[in-house]
Amino acid sequence: MKTSLAFISFFLTLVMFTGCKDKNDITPTGAWDNSVFVINEGPFQTGSGSISAFNRETLEVTDGLFETANGRPLGNIVQSMTVHQDKAFIVVNNSNKIEVVNLADFKSVATIGNLKLPRYFIGFDDNKGYVSCWDSTVKVINLSDYSIIASIQTGTGPDEMILAGDQLFVINSGGFGVDSTVSVIRTDDEEPLVRIEVGDRPSGIQKDVNGNIWILCSGKGWTGFPAPGDTQGKLVCLDPVSFEIIKEISFFDSGNHPENLVIDGNGTTLYYNHPAGIFALSIYDSALNMLPFITGNNMFYGLGYDKATNMIMATDPLDYSQNGWVYRFNALDGTPVDSFLVGVIPNGFWFN
Repeated sequence: MKTSLAFISFFLTLVMFTGCKDKNDITPTGAWDNSVFVINEGPFQTGSGSISAFNRETLEVTDGLFETANGRPLGNIVQSMTVHQDKAFIVVNNSNKIEVVNLADFKSVATIGNLKLPRYFIGFDDNKGYVSCWDSTVKVINLSDYSIIASIQTGTGPDEMILAGDQLFVINSGGFGVDSTVSVIRTDDEEPLVRIEVGDRPSGIQKDVNGNIWILCSGKGWTGFPAPGDTQGKLVCLDPVSFEIIKEISFFDSGNHPENLVIDGNGTTLYYNHPAGIFALSIYDSALNMLPFITGNNMFYGLGYDKATNMIMATDPLDYSQNGWVYRFNALDGTPVDSFLVGVIPNGFWFN
């Protein structure tokens, strides 16, 4: 659930591209080697989210992978999905759980419960993984029996995470409030090491080709509803060893707030969502581009970069109650490639 976008109604001025087949009656079998998985949140509090698969070669869409394989709903709200050790860890935020399935057939392996509003999972090695939760903790998961073996205190509303060496970097988005920090956790003893001040409401984190870490800070406030107290967003480049800030690039105004942060296959170009469209930024630039790389009348909801095809993928949930759209764009020039329908409120991707 992306609380900062809950009030926005999307309408794109893009044409409805052809070329994708909608096929919902395929039993999910096989390894999905050539697939992009789409995470669909599902209606807030009144329904179940889902996972869709888009085949890059056949352009077929398979919906409801978990439901088809297990004969039961996935839960409310599906926040994210991560593949680790040939298993998919599907984080179901409002249901306070992670569903663990075999990637080959999406059959259930385990359900990890006792999680308070979980957000993202990241695998560390064969033995353990981490999950961020909105009770201001990161839980450590034993991957042999899927038990919770430790709870690490973070800032408020920990969200996306990234590994750099033997340290885990966690952005603290503030949850339903506001935070402005990144927590660094030692993975050898699960101890919090430091909390770094970066900017209001961190909402995305990526590692570039040089090993530096980039954090997108959205700023206080709601896009489209500027009010007193809003703050500007910024991009922050962080040295993962010294924890020093290498570079800060502020956005132009405090009324519009960027969201999502992805990086290309070379690790040299960042992309983010903004009310004016999708913007690109070289990691070597010191100023933001004034013009969007991909123009849109309203802000996309989810964003991803498919390194297998060098395509940018973005989602539109329409009215948050019907099936949403995924759009693909050529990352070389931003031209539209195609589009396809998926589940309700698509918010992100996992690229297999």
